[in-house]
Amino acid sequence: MALRQYDMVRVRQLTQSPASYDGWRVNRRPPQVGDVGVLLDVLHAPELSDRFAVELADPDGVTIWLSDFAAEEIEPAGT
Repeated sequence: MALRQYDMVRVRQLTQSPASYDGWRVNRRPPQVGDVGVLLDVLHAPELSDRFAVELADPDGVTIWLSDFAAEEIEPAGT
């Protein structure tokens, strides 16, 4: 199943250090396995694997974390 913008996705695994998931410098905490967020964008770069920008927000819409993930780190939330 292809991931699309605005899909709900679950963090399946983390392959980097917690600090590396704060590239946007807005995280209140690092992502955790099992977190479910919204896929905001698919980041394409020539000769590199796609990266996925995912955000987790609290019920008031305040960002908890905004991070980039490799495809193997996330999965559709419905699975």
